[in-house]
Amino acid sequence: MKTVIVLILVSICFITTTVWAEDPIIYREGYRTPETDTDIDLYIHSWKDSPVHVGHGGFVEQEYLTPGDPVNPPRTGAVLKYLKAYNHGTLGPRNVTKPTTHEKEQVFFFILSGSGTVEAGGITEQISEGTGIFIPAGLTYTFKSTGEKSLQTVIIVEEITPGFEPLTEMKTGSYHDKTPGAGAHWCHVGYGIVDGTKFANPMGIGVVGIGAFDIAHPHGHVEGCEEIWNQIKGDSLLLLGKYLRPQPEGTVFLAPPDGKSAHASINQTDEPMYWLYVGNRHDLNR
Repeated sequence: MKTVIVLILVSICFITTTVWAEDPIIYREGYRTPETDTDIDLYIHSWKDSPVHVGHGGFVEQEYLTPGDPVNPPRTGAVLKYLKAYNHGTLGPRNVTKPTTHEKEQVFFFILSGSGTVEAGGITEQISEGTGIFIPAGLTYTFKSTGEKSLQTVIIVEEITPGFEPLTEMKTGSYHDKTPGAGAHWCHVGYGIVDGTKFANPMGIGVVGIGAFDIAHPHGHVEGCEEIWNQIKGDSLLLLGKYLRPQPEGTVFLAPPDGKSAHASINQTDEPMYWLYVGNRHDLNR
């Protein structure tokens, strides 16, 4: 199939081709009422503020976001309902992970910096900044950092559901090789990353850019939408609900699924900015 629907950007997901759709919720005028407004700071978090642990065969990991209640988060960053983990991983120069297999989990790695290789199912691929790697459940994989600097990656984990039949081979790709789609929410430029993935959730992953000195259309989401924006290049301003916050590189936010907290990213600089986007759209299946 030449075209597979790609739900991309703010109200959509990335899968393989680009289709635009928008939620009906937009920014509404009104007073600021801190006692009833959504506490937007619960939805914004940096991996740099998390404790260190080791996972996925030897990556030093720190959490961007953790499982929790996206409607009433128990603590900052505890907002994941459908994903099992959303972490930052570091593999030191010349280091190699142990062969690792997840029977009930699938993992998507997005390389932020560094260079290396990934081997799975007898296939070895070169990886560098902008590469995405999809590891299906049941497949053994190994990463190697080959450069003089650490391999830095985003690690996104989902559990498979009963009866789900995963792929039998690794999928890789780079957003640098994709044809962009432009114009969603006024100014978003969207790129796919990996073709042919098969998630257990109705989700997609891509890269979204905003040009110099521009702002996206403020809009919101409802319960069932797990939409995550990870600032991978640049330091932006974020309109979230009725408040403005900085979003420096290495920080993520989850769009509150409360039906009232609009979000819009603002590029206040003279250089393009980019985000890693995850759209997990259970609300579209209702």
